[in-house]
Amino acid sequence: IEIGLNPIRTAEGAFVLASVVDITERKRAQEQIAAALTEKTVLLNEIHHRVKNNLQVITSLLNLQAARARDPAVQALVNESRNRVQAMALIHQLLFERHDWSKVELGPYLRRLGDLLSSTYGRGRVELSVQTDDDVQLDVQRAVPCGLLVNELVTNAYKHAFPPEGTGRIGIELRREDGGNARLCVFDSGRGLPEDLDMEHIDSLGMQLIPLLAEQVRGTLHIERGPGA
Repeated sequence: IEIGLNPIRTAEGAFVLASVVDITERKRAQEQIAAALTEKTVLLNEIHHRVKNNLQVITSLLNLQAARARDPAVQALVNESRNRVQAMALIHQLLFERHDWSKVELGPYLRRLGDLLSSTYGRGRVELSVQTDDDVQLDVQRAVPCGLLVNELVTNAYKHAFPPEGTGRIGIELRREDGGNARLCVFDSGRGLPEDLDMEHIDSLGMQLIPLLAEQVRGTLHIERGPGA
């Protein structure tokens, strides 16, 4: 039961209004809601865990396929596909670790994605730096294309911005702006983009994906040439 005591002041003096309410059904309903929430949390946790594991299995299969490929061009294509899968798997890894199923913190995600790409392409000759503002978040629906977008931009910089034995720097910056927006910048100190580059007529799959992914995150894409890109 729930007992309520409320003082009431009138011209005749002070009174106390007392109420006794049976809240058995309310408590039972609250317990059912709490149990349903716990069950939903466990289910979401299991879903993201299984998705992460399945993507890791795909990554392992692509690694095996790349190792068996004799053509270097085929091997490079398989490795690029593996990196795209890893970028998606990392989203589910962070959701599983933080138990927050609605938002992805972009700062920690970009730092870990940068580590993966650096270990794949860097080989010590190109420095990759990641600088982010704290507490910039995206919902899961936009975090996945955002991760793929950064993956394509950084991969393209590693592959094309520097001479084979050259050195340089690639940067990823995430800054919060007024109005609830954020600015995500990927840049390099390399040779720069070709003057005749046309994003609408290009053979590279990665470059074709960039404007499509920017649209999926409801962002605006800006490309600046030189020095670097």
